[in-house]
Amino acid sequence: MNEPRKKKSLSPILDQIAYGGSSVALNLIRLTALARDRHMFRQESLNRTVIFKYPNFEQQIADQPSPAPPPKPGAAKAPPPKAAEPPPSPVPERPIETAIYVPYDSEQIGAGGYGIYLRQREFERLLKDHVGIDFEAKSEAFERDVAILRLIDSVPSLDPFLLKSALLKYSADIHPAYFAISEAEEESIKGLIASKVNPIVARALGLKDVADVNERSQRFLQALWDPSMPEAKLFVSAFGISGDQASLIFEGWKGVTFYEHTFTRNLHQVAGVLRWLTSNDATPLDIREFKHYKDQQDMFRQSVVKKLRNLISNVNGIFAEYTECHGQFLHGGDAKPFRNFLAGVYRRYWVLGYCSMAVLHTCNIHERFMREAIQNRLRFEQIEDMLKRMDASLSSQANASI
Repeated sequence: MNEPRKKKSLSPILDQIAYGGSSVALNLIRLTALARDRHMFRQESLNRTVIFKYPNFEQQIADQPSPAPPPKPGAAKAPPPKAAEPPPSPVPERPIETAIYVPYDSEQIGAGGYGIYLRQREFERLLKDHVGIDFEAKSEAFERDVAILRLIDSVPSLDPFLLKSALLKYSADIHPAYFAISEAEEESIKGLIASKVNPIVARALGLKDVADVNERSQRFLQALWDPSMPEAKLFVSAFGISGDQASLIFEGWKGVTFYEHTFTRNLHQVAGVLRWLTSNDATPLDIREFKHYKDQQDMFRQSVVKKLRNLISNVNGIFAEYTECHGQFLHGGDAKPFRNFLAGVYRRYWVLGYCSMAVLHTCNIHERFMREAIQNRLRFEQIEDMLKRMDASLSSQANASI
């Protein structure tokens, strides 16, 4: 009988860095053709790296059942494994790591390199050794680069909308090519967020006059993009929450609404992946040659399907809770569920960031492999490789506790 051949392939993390899409990886190398003064970083070696996100939770979210639904409404070379090592200890508030990938060869990022996680021990020394950033040699350019890195670290995924929102707080001179989003799409997303926020603002402040509602709502919408505005503290105080939490709550609320939009938009793609994985098309073209391994691969495929479904169910659970408490407050005047949601919204935002990355990367993996399909079917070894990559993405460390 034939045995599956061992073939060299990218590690799971390298796969995400190279092919994970804009929400997972920001490939700065592709934009080095821009004029030098339009590069994102002043430290030129940073512009020859890939910044990526990697989940670092305590449990397996994709292995957990979904939460109970709410009630019906009323540079230097290092050993290659370093690039694929998981980040160190988890950080509860930000359970997704930001890392800088320094490839050995900037024209072949899949050939290996060095990964530096921004919150790992000795990251300052590693940045100095491999990127050239010296934390002791302070300068305006240094301060700018470090500030940008910290802002990138402040969002759970590299979705262009969130990245642009974060970075433009610091500098308006970052070239728009770094944000793969059109102005029309950006305004559309802002409009969707506004449609969720406006009614809540009016209800929370007891506003009835239409002109007053419009005027005050505009101020609160501005506070979503600049939580330092006094309206942010005023809003959370109306729910009995300390004004000191306003910035995190507004960032989280905006982020949850954004992910609700993007996740819904991509549901058809996710459904297509699940349909294929559970259909007869997922039977290998050359199954007769590998019939002794059929049961093993079928079990593996079923495990991946279960993880994907559980992850989607967790995401839908958060959105269902959001919709429920939003409706209870608007239509029934019950503020407690919405207050509780706001109190934990920042954590939900980060969980959704992980889920979004995992699901989109799983879809990307499926799309890439299906380019080589023959009548919508793949060979045994192709399916095996695809399932391994999907499993790695869906099994990233994740805390199911919302």
